[in-house]
Amino acid sequence: MKIVSLSFDDGTIYDVKFVQLLNKYGLKATLNLNSALDDFVWYYQDGQPIERLHLRQVKDIYNGHEVASHSLTHPYFSTLTDAEVVHQVKADVENLANIFGYPIVGFAFPFHDQTEHNIQTVKDNVDLSYIRYSHLNESTTHQDRYHIHLNAFYDDADIYQKLQQFKNSEQADGLFVIVGHAYEFEVKNHWDKIEQLLAWLANDDQLVVLTLRDAVQALFGK
Repeated sequence: MKIVSLSFDDGTIYDVKFVQLLNKYGLKATLNLNSALDDFVWYYQDGQPIERLHLRQVKDIYNGHEVASHSLTHPYFSTLTDAEVVHQVKADVENLANIFGYPIVGFAFPFHDQTEHNIQTVKDNVDLSYIRYSHLNESTTHQDRYHIHLNAFYDDADIYQKLQQFKNSEQADGLFVIVGHAYEFEVKNHWDKIEQLLAWLANDDQLVVLTLRDAVQALFGK
């Protein structure tokens, strides 16, 4: 089975429109959220404010999709002690499970920043089905469920070429992970770009679009 997973981070106000687009095309995604940043605002390069959602107030927008952990407060993991790493992930997993009412089984590292020791620490101390880390991997081969590589950013100039290569590969089963942030669609004027990608995926009968949770189960078992 050739699987594509859409794994998008941060839980900003633009997730609302993004999820509406996903639903329009009948696609499921994994949304990686931080439970301790409700109402947090930061400013993009041009000074445009990027607002976080208050998750408890908008939890229903994520119905039908997978919520995964992105840590409590989005720190640089390579700077943390082991105890801080465990707290950032374990507490976020527990908070999100309480908000959304189901077990949180996945984690994505913030800032494309992690060490192998960080990965092992999370694996050893938090009950998860998978870990998405952020090294771009041109190969469609994934090491294991705790080293889920990203394969492309949604706005890569050659994303359709990469997807075609994935489809044409001799490998019978594989996972192609597309990542990004919904706020990028707004600040980069990319709403048409992401909708074009979603429409392309929805109309391709050689690829199956699954959440990372379902993709990991399909490829690696429970």
